[in-house]
Amino acid sequence: MRQIVENVFQLEKSEGANGYVVRGENRTAVIDPGMASAFDALLAELQEGEPVTDILLTHYDFDHSQVVKRLQQTLQVPVWISTADAAILRGEAAPPTRFRRFLNRVAPVDYPDGVVEITGTLEVFPGLFAFPTPGHTPGHLGFRWRDVLFTGDAVTVTKEGDMRQFFRPVISDRAMARTTERLLRERIAAEGIEWLCTGHNPPTRWVGGDAEW
Repeated sequence: MRQIVENVFQLEKSEGANGYVVRGENRTAVIDPGMASAFDALLAELQEGEPVTDILLTHYDFDHSQVVKRLQQTLQVPVWISTADAAILRGEAAPPTRFRRFLNRVAPVDYPDGVVEITGTLEVFPGLFAFPTPGHTPGHLGFRWRDVLFTGDAVTVTKEGDMRQFFRPVISDRAMARTTERLLRERIAAEGIEWLCTGHNPPTRWVGGDAEW
């Protein structure tokens, strides 16, 4: 694992999206552990640190969540995901766009055991908060730990240091995604966020409204 700031790390053995680890007092969360193809290397990496007590998902996409079922079966810990995205994984709700329905067919994700559904804002454990960031998926979540924001695919950060919406074809609701981007900017300013940890960019330091790579 590569340390970003104190008690926050980026996984080096996960595949797909960026995965992260947050260490609290007596609790350790892994965020978006990625694809099933990396299970063995990922598990070995996680076992080098403090025992994982929670698995957190920003959303249901395979590159963020495909390994979760097997990982949960091994670690026997809760899996935190939004109610809306959990319904899609269970097959109770269809992905909202044709392209997303295609992705679900070619890269399915098995529904894990131990799911705890999140609706609204919630403190997962002391200091680690989940909050809605819909648009990329109906139930997309962001997470905040102190001055670090984990945004999944709600936004991306350009090489020029600006925040943007993610790749348009995989956005479920563009109007909602625009609102989420605006609200994230407001949250960053209001809460003194210093680090953005996105799904597919290097962790970036946010200074005066711009990112520093």
